[in-house]
Amino acid sequence: MGTSPLHGPDKAVSIPVMMPLPLLAELPAELLNQIVCHLETAGALLHISLTCKRLYQYVEENGYRTFVRSRFPSVQTPPYWKDAAHALTTLSKAWDKKAFVARSIYPEKDVIHLPRWRSRQPPRRGQKRQTMGYQPVIDCYVEQTGNSWSARDEILAWGAGAELNLRLKGMGDKVENQWRASDDDERTLKYDQFHHRRKWITYKDDTHYDGRDDITSVNLLRPWQKPTDGAEHLIIGRASGELVHVCLSNRKAQCNIVARFATGDRRIQSAHVSSAREPLLAACLSTGSVVVYPVFPHSLDIKPCSEIPVIPVSTSGRTWATSFLRPERLAIGIGPSTSPLHIYDVSNSATSSKPLRKFSVSKDCGAPNTITSSVYAIVPLEPSSQASGTAGDVFMSGWYDGSIKVHDLRSPDCQVNTFTDPVDTYSAIYSLLPIGRERFVAGGARHSIMKIFDFRMSGNRRYFAANAEACSVDKEDESRGPSTCCQYHLDMRDDRPGYNTFLDPSNQCRRAESPVYSLASAAPYSPHIYAGLEGRVVQLDVVEVMDRFPDQSFGGRNWSSGRPEGGDLRERYDPEHRALKLAALEHTTTGSMKLRLQAELGKRGEGFKGWDARWGWGSRRKE
Repeated sequence: MGTSPLHGPDKAVSIPVMMPLPLLAELPAELLNQIVCHLETAGALLHISLTCKRLYQYVEENGYRTFVRSRFPSVQTPPYWKDAAHALTTLSKAWDKKAFVARSIYPEKDVIHLPRWRSRQPPRRGQKRQTMGYQPVIDCYVEQTGNSWSARDEILAWGAGAELNLRLKGMGDKVENQWRASDDDERTLKYDQFHHRRKWITYKDDTHYDGRDDITSVNLLRPWQKPTDGAEHLIIGRASGELVHVCLSNRKAQCNIVARFATGDRRIQSAHVSSAREPLLAACLSTGSVVVYPVFPHSLDIKPCSEIPVIPVSTSGRTWATSFLRPERLAIGIGPSTSPLHIYDVSNSATSSKPLRKFSVSKDCGAPNTITSSVYAIVPLEPSSQASGTAGDVFMSGWYDGSIKVHDLRSPDCQVNTFTDPVDTYSAIYSLLPIGRERFVAGGARHSIMKIFDFRMSGNRRYFAANAEACSVDKEDESRGPSTCCQYHLDMRDDRPGYNTFLDPSNQCRRAESPVYSLASAAPYSPHIYAGLEGRVVQLDVVEVMDRFPDQSFGGRNWSSGRPEGGDLRERYDPEHRALKLAALEHTTTGSMKLRLQAELGKRGEGFKGWDARWGWGSRRKE
């Protein structure tokens, strides 16, 4: 045996042995979770689950949960993770593509009118009618009723003048089985086109008159706040100064007043209920003060536990809005004032008459300020935010000057971020609706405008629906680097401007100029938005009608895998032919603003990249 020049005859040569790399299926769940955090689409996770039994079990038990929490960290969902991944990715794609189906809603078909003895007679001759429509105030929530994603009830309530409208909508496997067991007449009366059970209740006492007794605030008590009697509990405030806790029972077809809150017959401007199990009620009164009540003191007549004189008697102005940022912290919007936003600490026992903090128009809270403004809307951001610290530290407000400001109580500045609409810059903001920490909707003061903004900074989004789409094959969309495949995907990641949607509910000029008085959604994962316009409520379904596998809220499991087209779309989404044709403008400060219009359901527009197929130029010429 020869001797190697590098080794002596007595030395053994060691040859390293390559150990086989572990297979993906052999990795522990902790490492698989790290891999899933880098997957860009739910489809990639599905493909992994189809490789072997062990990975299928991991994906079902942990994979979808990791994907949802990493890609949608601000949205709290029920723990049905596979369905949650499908619902959130579908909803995100619909938001990105501006895919909406809108229609006006009102009590119809299966309606219970309460009290039972109330008269339904038309107005007497000579009785004055209202010269303008009512201003809806809306509240809604969702409650899980079974062990599946689709098994839930959605409760919606709004004030329509002096009348309260309440809609109870049930869905899920149990409701689907009831629909199958019913006849055609019962299906038409009690179910919608998606096989959801639908029941309406209207509430108006004969002593209440439109105008004088218009409802100015509606608060539905949440499931953890109300008694377990199967009824809906609401706190209703009116322009006449009446503030009552009402119980409406669908099963018994009964209503009763649980409690009355003493207001001294002062007009209710707005009211809000805290999220605690033993909640507090805060109401803005026409005299410039805010009163705080316990909701359940077990007595018919409830007196306030404290009253905050927000606006001195010698000072002009109003209390416009109030909102609990957390159970013991209250934000109040007033105006006109140099400091139109006040923060107070409240409790059952005592509330300080001096605000914890005031916010002015300027960014520097300590700088002298002579500019006056008003705050019309206040909403807290999700308490689960990684950046929000304690619940209620970060919140938003809508101002008279058209700006939407983000505030952080931990910061010395009056606002940490400001959003403005370059299209309708100086129109006041009447309502706000955050969708998790991803985007938010603002209601403008004219033109029935809903303004949609994205919270996330450019390039800092966790999920991109466009990643599930194939790359463009156009020559002008060639690859721009290793991180993007084509110009289309690059734009979808980095160029995500806000946009305005014009609801325009009718051809009447006055209605078309209506403000968006209120906005509501049952949950951040819900595909339904409700907007209160003059004299009506519009339901905006965020759904791409060409999607073969839509959210379960739209009966996705009951459809075949064939792509719906033409008249079939209308029968599925708008069988009564009531869908509105919306208009939209993107927020831009450069170039010309081009108004896009929706085609009718079943028809296609010009096919803009990144837009839903229904959008086109409408009657305008394509430029």
